[in-house]
Amino acid sequence: MHKVWLTAKREYLERIRSRAFRISTLIIPLVFGLIFGIGALSGRMANGPRHIVVASNDPLLAEGVAAELRAQRDPDSPNRAGSASPPLRVEARALAGSNAVEELNRAIADKQIDAYLLLDIQPGAARPEATYASSSSVDLAANGRVQNAIAHALVREELVKRGMTAAGIEALLKHVDLKTVQIKDGRVVASDATKNFFGAYAMAFLLYFTLVFYGMNVAQSVAADKSSRVFEVLLASVGPRTILAGKLLGVGSAGLTQLFIWIGCLLVFNASSLAASVLVGGLAAYGITPLRVIFFVLYFLLGYFFYSALSAGLGAMVSQESEVQQFAMLIVLPLVLAIASIVYILGNPAAWPVVLLSLVPPLTPIVMCLRMSAMTVPWWQLALSVLLMVASIYGILSVSSRIYRIGILMYGKRPDLPEIMRWLRYS
Repeated sequence: MHKVWLTAKREYLERIRSRAFRISTLIIPLVFGLIFGIGALSGRMANGPRHIVVASNDPLLAEGVAAELRAQRDPDSPNRAGSASPPLRVEARALAGSNAVEELNRAIADKQIDAYLLLDIQPGAARPEATYASSSSVDLAANGRVQNAIAHALVREELVKRGMTAAGIEALLKHVDLKTVQIKDGRVVASDATKNFFGAYAMAFLLYFTLVFYGMNVAQSVAADKSSRVFEVLLASVGPRTILAGKLLGVGSAGLTQLFIWIGCLLVFNASSLAASVLVGGLAAYGITPLRVIFFVLYFLLGYFFYSALSAGLGAMVSQESEVQQFAMLIVLPLVLAIASIVYILGNPAAWPVVLLSLVPPLTPIVMCLRMSAMTVPWWQLALSVLLMVASIYGILSVSSRIYRIGILMYGKRPDLPEIMRWLRYS
């Protein structure tokens, strides 16, 4: 154990003293903040067309739909009055003439307007035929607003025909604010679905990035040791399994140090006055609580040892450092699968497929953290996931240490599968 700790100390100090460690510790949080900041800003700026024409052979319907589109504008949009961006302009036109549609198409082509809504009421039809045309092929937000505007305008028109007053119609069609809460352990707690999603996504993506980064770091370090003369001298006094154990502990400690630095900076930021204005409700509003941070660190350690043991075996099999990237996808694929399923996992945290995925060791760290962000996970599932991870780590370490013990001294060629199986049979 003394030699293991000496090897771990060497690996740890070598990494935390490197320029790459200092740069990544500073740059990675900034990159994460920039990514989520750009995402939030682009979401606020994505307001769709700014000049829409509503054309119909029923002038009253066209004016009603145009009024609904104007009323549906988000008051927090950057295009509000007084903003530097041009305001939303909705124009109602009577559809007349056989070439009216061609004129609207030319107006879009000449960038005189951004989109038009065509409402054609056929004789005897109860509902108009609606056609929305714009210069963008993907305009989901505008499409939703247009559908709501048409529905409200038709309801308003029908209520007017039935003799309902304008005040009554406004009260009936007034937007209802929806308050979301979550039931946890039989108690009602405040919940914001959007904030919880972003908080869960940020923690899952950070976990994914750190596991991939440090796992590949171990694989590249092992591959680099194979061509190092210093490593050959080290093998004369320290066994290969001792070196592998020290490498995993040293690199893992460096990763944990970096993680604690980020968590500490996040806690300091959360206690500042700037966080009160930027993060309304603090980190707790985004589902980042002390208990989840503890489990985040736990699953980081479990995931690190699992993927680093795999990476060490991979690094011992390749003949040079550049070949590590060719096999990286085999290790990263389970984590990519977990990230790709984030919407389904957060929407169905108690469904049996999600529970099963959270107990599969390669997927456990990310899937279980996502489930904890969406619900109170039963204690037996948490305990079982940890036990399965520990058992899997033990098995992977046993296999990887055998591959590492022989593969670390192999030069010049990449072993095939039968040869690797022979390595595993060696005592």
